[in-house]
Amino acid sequence: MLKYINYQLSDDDTLQLQAEKDVASAILNTTRQNIDAIKTYIPSLIDIVNNHKSERYSLFCNRSGELNLVEFNTGRTFYSEHVHQEVQQEVQSFISAANYIHLTTQGAKAGVEKLPSEPDAVIVFGMGLGHHLHELVKRCQPRYLIVYEPELDFLISSLQVANWRELLEIIAFSNTRIFLQMGSAATGITEELKELLAFDGTLDKVYLYRHQFHPMMDNVFNFLHDHSGDFAALTNSGHQFTEYTDALDYVPERSGHVLANYAPEPADTAARQQLFERNLEVLRQYYPGVYKEIHLHKPKRWLLVQDKQQLNLLHTERQALLYGDQEYESEQLVEYFSNHPFKDDVILGLRSGGKLAQYTHFKAVTKMRPILEKTLIKKGVLPETVESLIVFGIGLGRHIELLLQKHKVNKLYICEPNLDFFYASLFQTDWQAIVDKFSSGDQRLYLNLGGDGSQYFYDLMGQFYQVGAYSIADTYLMSSYYNKKMSSAIHELRSELAVVLALGEYFDHARYGIAHTYHSLSAGHRFMKLQKSDSAASSISKNLPVFVIGNGPSLDTLLPYLKEHQNNAVIVSCGTALRSLYRNGIRPDFHAEIEQNRATYDWITQVDDKDYLKQITLLSVNGIHPDSAALFKQTLLCMKEGEASTFVFNSGLTKRGIQIKQLAYAYPTVTNLVMNYFIQWGFRDYYLMGVDLGFVDINSHHSKFSAYYKEDGSQTYDYKSLHGGGPVVAGNFRPVVFTKKEFEVARKLMEQAISKAPERIEVYNCSDGAKIKGSLALPPENILLKPLQQPKSKLIEELVTLTFHPELSSYSDMIFHSFSMDALNDTLNRWQELVAVDVTDGVSARKLIREQWTLIRACGLLDKNLTFSLFYGSANYISGILTKIASGLDEDSVELLDNFNQIVQIWRDYLQEAADSYLQDPLAFDQTRVPFLQKC
Repeated sequence: MLKYINYQLSDDDTLQLQAEKDVASAILNTTRQNIDAIKTYIPSLIDIVNNHKSERYSLFCNRSGELNLVEFNTGRTFYSEHVHQEVQQEVQSFISAANYIHLTTQGAKAGVEKLPSEPDAVIVFGMGLGHHLHELVKRCQPRYLIVYEPELDFLISSLQVANWRELLEIIAFSNTRIFLQMGSAATGITEELKELLAFDGTLDKVYLYRHQFHPMMDNVFNFLHDHSGDFAALTNSGHQFTEYTDALDYVPERSGHVLANYAPEPADTAARQQLFERNLEVLRQYYPGVYKEIHLHKPKRWLLVQDKQQLNLLHTERQALLYGDQEYESEQLVEYFSNHPFKDDVILGLRSGGKLAQYTHFKAVTKMRPILEKTLIKKGVLPETVESLIVFGIGLGRHIELLLQKHKVNKLYICEPNLDFFYASLFQTDWQAIVDKFSSGDQRLYLNLGGDGSQYFYDLMGQFYQVGAYSIADTYLMSSYYNKKMSSAIHELRSELAVVLALGEYFDHARYGIAHTYHSLSAGHRFMKLQKSDSAASSISKNLPVFVIGNGPSLDTLLPYLKEHQNNAVIVSCGTALRSLYRNGIRPDFHAEIEQNRATYDWITQVDDKDYLKQITLLSVNGIHPDSAALFKQTLLCMKEGEASTFVFNSGLTKRGIQIKQLAYAYPTVTNLVMNYFIQWGFRDYYLMGVDLGFVDINSHHSKFSAYYKEDGSQTYDYKSLHGGGPVVAGNFRPVVFTKKEFEVARKLMEQAISKAPERIEVYNCSDGAKIKGSLALPPENILLKPLQQPKSKLIEELVTLTFHPELSSYSDMIFHSFSMDALNDTLNRWQELVAVDVTDGVSARKLIREQWTLIRACGLLDKNLTFSLFYGSANYISGILTKIASGLDEDSVELLDNFNQIVQIWRDYLQEAADSYLQDPLAFDQTRVPFLQKC
């Protein structure tokens, strides 16, 4: 099922290096001899060989000393570990039972028979390393040998490994004509067969040798098989072949049954019906949603079959088997994973604060980093008890049974996009026994079934928050089979979980959020009402288009269109876009900011024009810095869902009959805030400008008019060195653009906000950046707006009056002073007592983690105590680190135990510093600065 390079490399680096040295000279000699042979026998290939640069695949030496192919991007290998044995067995199978078709005998069906010693023609689909071609010509002498290979990397690699000199000498001696159709997926085969028959009209029976699965060549293979004996169809040069593109049709290149030279038997599902019915009953009882979907399911692509005395899954069209040997592969998968578990060390990748480096939290992170680096980079085995595990792919489920026999898993998340697989597993796997393991105590089993993997992030985050987001840091990831779409979803999920952990609300963020929200209430900032607006407000918002202005590089080309339409739409500048608008003579109606630290003040005051700013209304969420808010005409706020400050003040206001609108998707970028804000405000039509969430050129990452660039056009700082080049995603106006993981999360959450809008909205993306699902790509020259019937300022003023509460300044002291500083102090003292003593073993380490989590959870139930609001995020973070270290503790882990206690000591200091600073001045404002900026 899984073939990855790390599965085939020796764990002993010395042995692996020696194996690679042993084959190095052989590669050079083989390549020289093969190039000479190509020059002699197929000189037309020389230009291809000389000019091609490997793009996807290369050679590697495995621990058995054999050369194999590996795909750069995925680390997947083409063959199993024993390459020559695998190929020899395949060639023998082909010789014993070869697929054939008829070209000219009208009506003659395709069939399977022993390959004659001198077949008329053999068509081979797939080059691989070419060993099969060498073996084949040693054992038969075809008159015509036609080889199709769309991937030129394989040809280049084959010339370094296979014995082409002997292969071509044998062919020349036996008068075989060889046609190497390199770079071709055989889509021109009908025309090529017509030409071959014109050259040799005696041809009829042709044997088909499929060496690899390929989304296009498999369609060709099936076409030839289905049209055997139909001369007109087989030579119809107008036939169009289509490749398999659906994620559920994906088949790895060397899956089982590649030759398709026998028919697997239908599985005797009647004999397993009792197990199937028992499993359905388990689903009905514990997972009614899954039961509702699966008990009516009819397999569409993959069928349960019997193959070599084992159950297997067969793709009905491509004739691929999921497993080669299900039991052996499941055992090997579990054994490898147990000895080489994959756990994303997102803790190591977290930043140390940057501009927020003086926060109590990030000072502690800086102290912990060297301890974590020497602790977490060490390779380990899967612990006997696993706190959290995500398994991607059920298949027939045998690996899950085997894994749970060896390990106790407290939180198991199983993701399977292919319902055919899960349905088939009900006939083999005892799901009752699996569910029983999780039906008592603290163990939990989550099933995420169907879809294409794009929803994993949202589904898993909801489940993680139930058990504590810190568990992300101690979550193992296991893939049971390779699927291109699912692999992409896993990669995205890993990046997204890391971003979520990085965006966690730690102590400093919580304390300043509470202080700033207190100030917003006191200063008379207005908050949006929760209830739906009346018809008058609705008629205004639904007839006012909104231009959302981001600071992406495409903004520069959009400025003329913005100027043209600015009087007929609401203009909202997002974050650093404000300076770009100012420098081009455009004043937005609203400016939006999302960050609560004072750095926003430094960015905003890049516009050194107080009168300009005082004509603009600020939009944000509770927590906006008071100094930033003071720059603008007025400040309009919503509550940000999930923030400590929201919990504190929204609860207090709600008790007093005042309900405030909360925003769910208001992060990580300002454009996310603005889209969610205006959707909740009731606006219907949106035009995105400079909302690139990516870039065509990494050196053009923001508008040239913004503070990211100096007057001479040079960058304020080296953006690429700090943020990297980023992955590639689908573009809005072009096939692809570069992005970064924060933008990926931003895009997905924006898509979520659009899809979950309470009413139908229209979103037009005019930005030359990433494609945003739910939006329509609209070239700016095609924007058509009607003139407004009333002045825009009047409409906005009326809308604000209808939809926002009047000032709520009388409630700030009333709510904040309902919390007891004495209660907070008492709780923090108890917390210090809890962590005061070093742990002595893994049992006491895990007990400390549980007791700390129990303490913080209990504080969440106390009305007058701020401990939960202030420290929930920090406790999450520290618990993640401590849990990660504790998972490796055993009797011999002296160094690991010492590292655990060092982290606890840092945490004691963290708690003490936080307590001292907060109790001294609980309403202090953040003082973060961005000193390198220059005003314009």
